[in-house]
Amino acid sequence: MPTYEYKCEKCGQVFEISHGFDEEPDKTCPAEDCDGSLHRVFSPPTIIFKGSGWHVTDYGRGNGRKKQSEKGSEPREKGEKAEKAAEATD
Repeated sequence: MPTYEYKCEKCGQVFEISHGFDEEPDKTCPAEDCDGSLHRVFSPPTIIFKGSGWHVTDYGRGNGRKKQSEKGSEPREKGEKAEKAAEATD
């Protein structure tokens, strides 16, 4: 079950309450001698992506250069094969 944070409007205490996603939580403060209403507290996520090793920082922007082995090697091989085939038929 997920845990949610709730804050009492009357006493200001923050509580963590576990309940199912589709369940309606108790809306009254669980502290003694307090009958204030609770409202849910939303917090930013605790995960932070920093540094290298992420797709956006390492692969998202190409520098436009290709490796030497990738530059035109395939068309050249096909061209050489076509030239050899043409010489064989002559």
